[in-house]
Amino acid sequence: MALRKNLILRRPQSGRLEGRTTFIQLETETPSLGGSGATPARSASSRLSVSAWCEAGLDLCALVLPPLLALVPHGAAPLAGFAGLCAAGLIAVNPPYNFPALRGPAVIVVALVLWGALSAAWSIDPEHSLAMAARLAGLFAAALALAAAASRVAAPRRLTLFLFAGTAIGIAIAGYDLASAGGLSRHVSIRPFVAPRLNQIAAWLALLVLPASALLICRGQRLVALVAAAVMAGTVYALDGTTAKIALGLSLPMVVLLYLSQRAVCRIAAALAMLAILTAPLTLPRLARLPSVFTTVDAFKDSAGHRLLIWSFTGHRIAERPLAGWGLDAARAIPGGKIEIRPGQTWLPLHPHDAALQLWLELGAPGAVLVALLVGLLWLRLGEAPWPRLYAAAAGGGLFAATAVASSGWGIWQEWWLGTLGLALFATLVMARAAGPPPPSSLPGATPPR
Repeated sequence: MALRKNLILRRPQSGRLEGRTTFIQLETETPSLGGSGATPARSASSRLSVSAWCEAGLDLCALVLPPLLALVPHGAAPLAGFAGLCAAGLIAVNPPYNFPALRGPAVIVVALVLWGALSAAWSIDPEHSLAMAARLAGLFAAALALAAAASRVAAPRRLTLFLFAGTAIGIAIAGYDLASAGGLSRHVSIRPFVAPRLNQIAAWLALLVLPASALLICRGQRLVALVAAAVMAGTVYALDGTTAKIALGLSLPMVVLLYLSQRAVCRIAAALAMLAILTAPLTLPRLARLPSVFTTVDAFKDSAGHRLLIWSFTGHRIAERPLAGWGLDAARAIPGGKIEIRPGQTWLPLHPHDAALQLWLELGAPGAVLVALLVGLLWLRLGEAPWPRLYAAAAGGGLFAATAVASSGWGIWQEWWLGTLGLALFATLVMARAAGPPPPSSLPGATPPR
């Protein structure tokens, strides 16, 4: 936009040009924009209005997600889609559109979706594989938009307040529903209440408790952090979800290690995570063939023993198609999967209950390599994150908990789970900003905050 400036030299009434009485008047003429008559002020006001509405939408999503996970977990998928639209709107009105940190993850998820769509060519359920690829494209796009929008949120502390309020509401709903055997959920679901129905909110709490507590400590609210951590962790262990309990317990030593050496531990974690994914078909299926291991696990929990049998069956099917897999989300239709092995238990009900095995089973080696790269990249980026030391360690604990849940929980392509992971990533990035400014030296050209 060009500005035309006219300098007008005015004479005093005496007609003489005198330095002490002469002044220069600057007139600025601003042309209309695009012929619509819009002015820069009006355009800026419009952008601010759109930005405010988009951020309000993200605040609403942070408030609504935990109660949804407690009552209607599958509602997390459309909520993530709505949050992705709000994030895209926030990015659109807040240039520049340069996100170098997201280029690597974006390339990986695009390649993963394309490979999943291509797998329909040899899938045992090609139409379902194509439909799932389309849904994954939308969910991954929403997750990338949320990750990009985290740096554009104007009021990160306000969003974290909505997040904490929503989590408190979710805990209250879960506690009442558990105590009343479905006193609330019976009004929104025709299924009879069972304790595992609350496993989704337990997983959310396992992912959030450490970063949320670290945020409060970074803000100087140590007593509030202690109470919040006790309530959230207590809720996880009061609910039925074994996976969430184990994930939270294992994440605690990871926080200590990350606090001691953030960069080195993140590099080691990246290597080990990639190794675990790439070698999953060689390790996990063998556990059921070790009598002492299977007997101990089966005695601990019947469903845990069943899981080992599922992994054993999955290993055999992976060996049949190790390179290309059986097709995206084809686990539910694998031959022999519905054969009953114990009363009420089949070889492969819907998915292997392990993300790495499901990737190998459905997308073969290329799919496993792509996700291994994505997980490794997340750990490496965490190692370089210029966040407060305690918060970075707690965020690593949350990432470890997420990978632990994925390793023994739901199907990796379940929309509510992917939506929850995308919103958890967004919440973690926003809370990092609310936890405190990074060191000025860590940002090129940065100046200390006022």
